[in-house]
Amino acid sequence: MEDFKHKTLITKPYDLTYSYYTSPSFEETIFESPHIPILVFCHGYPDDAFMWEGAMPRLTKLPYPILLMDILGLGGSTKASNPKMYNYKQQADSIAQILDHEGVKGDGRIIPVGHDWGSAISQRLYLYHRERCLGLVICSLAYQVPSTEPFDLDAANKATAGRFGYPQWEYWNFFCAPDAPKLMDEDLSRIYEVNHGLYPSNIPEENGRDIWMREMFCTLGAMREYVAKQGKYKDFTVELKPYAKNPELKKRFMERMKKDSFAAPVNYYHSLKNNTMLEEERALCSMTTSSGEDPRMISKPMLYIGQTGDWVCRTDLMIDAKKEGLVKDLEEKVIDAGHWFLYEVPDELAQVVEEWVTRKFPVKS
Repeated sequence: MEDFKHKTLITKPYDLTYSYYTSPSFEETIFESPHIPILVFCHGYPDDAFMWEGAMPRLTKLPYPILLMDILGLGGSTKASNPKMYNYKQQADSIAQILDHEGVKGDGRIIPVGHDWGSAISQRLYLYHRERCLGLVICSLAYQVPSTEPFDLDAANKATAGRFGYPQWEYWNFFCAPDAPKLMDEDLSRIYEVNHGLYPSNIPEENGRDIWMREMFCTLGAMREYVAKQGKYKDFTVELKPYAKNPELKKRFMERMKKDSFAAPVNYYHSLKNNTMLEEERALCSMTTSSGEDPRMISKPMLYIGQTGDWVCRTDLMIDAKKEGLVKDLEEKVIDAGHWFLYEVPDELAQVVEEWVTRKFPVKS
């Protein structure tokens, strides 16, 4: 990404600094070709814009200008301590301000591309600023349909334990604990291993499938035990996946989080658990759209990319939005990798995005 230009903008009304990167010739292209689609990438937790680095060699060969965000609390963006700042609408509005600053007005030419929490932000960028959007690409996290009902973490874990056989959001209890940032900051290697470990199952019916994410994220108290070296994980260190053994990848993570801390990014979990955006979500559900369609509807082309090894952001969770008829033009792809597939198989992700975007939104030479 050495050819990308790093920029920052202080967004209103909260004076939050957002860091972002634009591809080579970004400014010239958007002005010389006013109708060309623009790809806007939003990473997830606990990453930064460099998560997309491995996909850029292929994607920058396409004619589409690219903007890579550092979402709030991570990378070069403000490390806000107030969970309310992590509100989806606030972040969507801040990205809209960045687009305005770059001369990209509400002219229906952007395609948000998001992973993990960046997927949630990209979805709301579409819903709150649909006049700006030409399409939508979401990775890992399926469409989270806006709701007028408050989120209840305990109820959600009980429901998913019945639905999937394990509490899907159990790890939120650790991230939302008062001492979690301190525990993670004190031993960054352990949280790196939590995210990128490899632990094949010895249960015959699971055929050696990697179950580490399920063990860490979806098992009562497991993430705390591993990070703090307690209980069954006191004297155990997991094997890393092959890509995670890259010393440069780990070094960059360690240096970045040592400087920035986990105190700010865990606010993504506090924000949703504490329902800081409930009123905005209720207002979204009652919005009147220019087309008269359901304000929760994603009517423009949408690509969902899931991963076989993701136990939290399951590949079957688009079914909920499909049952409600809230996605009109949806394509789904599944890649054989884990949740952090942008580090594991970046070119495969780039190929999927390239095929879809050039087919759906061809640019005449």
